[in-house]
Amino acid sequence: MKVDPTRTWAAVEAAFEAETNPRHKALLRQVQDHMKTEVCGELDLLMETLTAEPQYHIWGQGPDRGPKGRAAVRAFYEGLIASGGNLFEFNVEKIVVDDDTVVTEGRLRNTHPGEQLLAAGVKQVNGQPVEAAARYVSNAQLLTVWPADPEGRLIGEDIYFGTSPFESLARLAPGEEPQRVSLQGA
Repeated sequence: MKVDPTRTWAAVEAAFEAETNPRHKALLRQVQDHMKTEVCGELDLLMETLTAEPQYHIWGQGPDRGPKGRAAVRAFYEGLIASGGNLFEFNVEKIVVDDDTVVTEGRLRNTHPGEQLLAAGVKQVNGQPVEAAARYVSNAQLLTVWPADPEGRLIGEDIYFGTSPFESLARLAPGEEPQRVSLQGA
């Protein structure tokens, strides 16, 4: 059940290598760079992949709760990185690209500290009480629309959860926690 964050950009990298349209290739590279810098916790480089005022939309668990504007998006990523929430594995199964957008779809496996689950109201996982110090993994279907501006910077992300990440939680065993990844090793 080990979560491997380095798998996140593998399909996008393969699509980039196979792509012949220069604009599509550039957009795929931007999405790949965004994924790598997010997983590696490189906040400044991550923010460079975005436009001046990015807009995020997160759907599938109630009303849109995505951050809007540069300061809000930066704060979102600061919190994600601080909690280790950026150490996810996104197994991209489908990619669609045109001159303005990349769409990725697949299974997202993300880790969550027990204290975060408790704060969200999750008290049990598989009949066992959630332990604040433990880490848990979720597994959800995810579709992400990555719109881009004419210069190729990402306008943000439109994220659609096909299933709730909290529907299939499991406790990670010792040694299954994902390890931080350096950009040089990515």
